[in-house]
Amino acid sequence: MEHSTPQPERPVGLIDTSDEAAMRHWAEKLSVSVPTLRQAVERAGTDPQRVGEYLLRQRTDDHRVGG
Repeated sequence: MEHSTPQPERPVGLIDTSDEAAMRHWAEKLSVSVPTLRQAVERAGTDPQRVGEYLLRQRTDDHRVGG
């Protein structure tokens, strides 16, 4: 009898842009849309912490008043 290793319920580690389930997971976790997440990963890399920091900077920049 062969036992298969169960897949983790939630993706862990780096953000895999080729895995739609992982993209949905990270988009929900980071409170952004999947297209926004994809763009952030293109700019910040696949490390979730770096992506989160990038998104936070983007939100801060979007809410600045004046120039």
